Amino acid sequence: MNELFKDLIEAYKPDQVRKLIQKIGTSKIRWEDVGNRRNNLATINIGTDPAAGVTERITNAIDAILEKEWKLRDKPEGFRSPRRASEAWYNIEDGKLSKIKSARDKRIEDLSQMVQVTLFDSGKETKPTVQIRDTGIGLEPEQFSTTILDLNGNNKIGKLHLMGAFGQGGSTALAYNNLTIIISKPFFQEDKRKKRKIAFTIVRINQGDVDKDKHEWYEYMVEKSTGQPFTLEVDDELFEPGTLVRHIMMDLGRYKGKITTPSNSLWYLAHNYLFDPIIPFTISDRRNGRSENRKVTGNNRLLTYNENLEYRNEASLTFKNGKVTIYWWVLNTLGQDPRERIKHYASISNPIIITFNGQKQGTLSNRLIKNDLKLPYLDRYLIVHIEADYLDNDSKRQLFSSTRESLKATSIVDELTKLTVDTLDADDELKRLDKERKKRYFTKEDTQVLDKLKKRLARRINTYLQSSGSGTSVTTTSIGEHSSTAKLPEIPFEDPPTFFEITSPSPKEVYQNKTFSVKFKTDAHPNYFARAETFVAFIEPQSLGSFTGTARVNNGYGIAYFKTNQEAEFGEVGEISLELRPPGQKSLTSSIEIQIVESPEDSDSEKDGKNKSPNIRVDYVGKDHLYYLDNHWDEYSVAGVESDQDEIIIWVSEENKNLNKLVTRAQRKNDEAVQNIKNKYLEHISFYAFVLDKNGPEQILSEDDGEIPTESYSKMKESQLRNASETVCGMINDFFEMIIIESVEHETAEV
Repeated sequence: MNELFKDLIEAYKPDQVRKLIQKIGTSKIRWEDVGNRRNNLATINIGTDPAAGVTERITNAIDAILEKEWKLRDKPEGFRSPRRASEAWYNIEDGKLSKIKSARDKRIEDLSQMVQVTLFDSGKETKPTVQIRDTGIGLEPEQFSTTILDLNGNNKIGKLHLMGAFGQGGSTALAYNNLTIIISKPFFQEDKRKKRKIAFTIVRINQGDVDKDKHEWYEYMVEKSTGQPFTLEVDDELFEPGTLVRHIMMDLGRYKGKITTPSNSLWYLAHNYLFDPIIPFTISDRRNGRSENRKVTGNNRLLTYNENLEYRNEASLTFKNGKVTIYWWVLNTLGQDPRERIKHYASISNPIIITFNGQKQGTLSNRLIKNDLKLPYLDRYLIVHIEADYLDNDSKRQLFSSTRESLKATSIVDELTKLTVDTLDADDELKRLDKERKKRYFTKEDTQVLDKLKKRLARRINTYLQSSGSGTSVTTTSIGEHSSTAKLPEIPFEDPPTFFEITSPSPKEVYQNKTFSVKFKTDAHPNYFARAETFVAFIEPQSLGSFTGTARVNNGYGIAYFKTNQEAEFGEVGEISLELRPPGQKSLTSSIEIQIVESPEDSDSEKDGKNKSPNIRVDYVGKDHLYYLDNHWDEYSVAGVESDQDEIIIWVSEENKNLNKLVTRAQRKNDEAVQNIKNKYLEHISFYAFVLDKNGPEQILSEDDGEIPTESYSKMKESQLRNASETVCGMINDFFEMIIIESVEHETAEV
């Protein structure tokens, strides 16, 4: 082995790299600016998360594999996306790894070896050396400056079969370490007469002259005599064609943990930033004598074939001049600590992920689940993936930022959010599962107490709502009655199908310029609804609106989505027809009437808050209660508010240390004194918890204010509840003797 190559390939620590530079000799080296410009710091440092930089490197590696395959196949045309290329070249249905059921499938085994991401010891435990190695197309020495060391280059803009498009490129990863080794060997050569060589360079940060330069810049090493990266003759057995990028002592932030840990590891980084990659890859850990390897196939595949999965669905929908596919999964409640399981797949506070070509471009908050969809008991169980691979170019431009760390704050985001909410809201199974989860927290005894206190609390809340102009009032009804949580009976499919029936009521009231859904049941195979030749939908007259897509048929039940036009007028009527066309068989058709009506959000009754009065429920929970356990409450916990489509429930901790001090004092009197103290605390804490929940960040922030992360706001709310608990208990303590001689009945009569 060439001695210089040996030193190069074994350099994982900063001192080894510096010795390598000295060995080459400063007389042979010239340093060129990355991106061919001295002022490159701002571009390279544009990101704020090291994960985004590492992801760009992995994306580049995958593109190198795709580009190599494209050239091996004689540069075929007509592939308008990398998924179509993957389907044709690697026999992966729809280019989706989620269509491969077994993780041991030979396609996954073979492809995952082509891109490898490995952590090595760097000499500093908190900053590992990160290496990305592919066996793709590789680079000639003269290509370095226009590809891997370019900034804002355009070498991929016309190659629709590659993933990369909207990011700043892999050079953003340079911002998280001071030394980077890049080695590449081309798979193809322009001049076949020459022996194939590796080309290598080292990227460093130049501190500059503090008296002359405003800031640092990034530069890379070239051979002084050629102006190109250094070259060495190295056999393919020692270095197979492809590219190696090694970030020496990289600051990975929270992703530096053992590679398989749930939320602070390379495993989490890889699956969450490449939610649905075009091809699989391997991650490895070689630190501290470890030899761990894991295949990364994306969260989409993991969630689809998962023992923790209870339900999944998907819908392909028209959006602007393109389309999006929305996938959603509900994790089950089995096993230990199920509410923490979501950490393996997505952020707790941002479980709605938007991707382009499998790479995460941004997220949406879980507030959509709790506030917009009113599915509070599915929070931490529901994960949503919005695939934007086939969006039109204008929408993509308005959605995606070059850092890939967040979406642009544009109206397109609002429209996509609304489409997501409308799509999930039409899925009755999600509502059933939410009610089922909610039912877990109740027993028969929960329904027999505190009825008068609830009514008093409701009056107090309504007074607050009216005085604050918040509108919607609350009410109290007999509790203990739950909506049905029975699952619809499964319909076995027949081929050919024997029936097809719309189940939505007719006439169906729909709103101007809004999405709406039509539900149906059938014994047809789900595959019929994925093809235009076997399933069609009509809206007559066409001036009323258009068909936008369908959700995947589950157990014989499906959803068709439509959108009315803005020009549709109130009072107009029309007809929706769904038609199933089995090959060689008579078509099955079902229809309903629709009528355009005024949207509730536009009506005066809604604005005055008179349209809906949710039920209010309050209850104590002890340390053995499932809600207490699921939320990891302790003696400092105070209360939680959950609002679904039927009612508002305020859970109050019976184990709070401030309350227990008062209860201990009341126990010296009698049981009635204890009950009076607990009821007084319950009323005041419930009211405060309701007001705090009502005034969420979306209510108090202006459009110009930055968004408060959900986790940060939760901590703020928890702190305020603790302060409220201390205040309420202090007041009760001051009026202790007066309170313990009152009864709830007497107090109610006085109100």
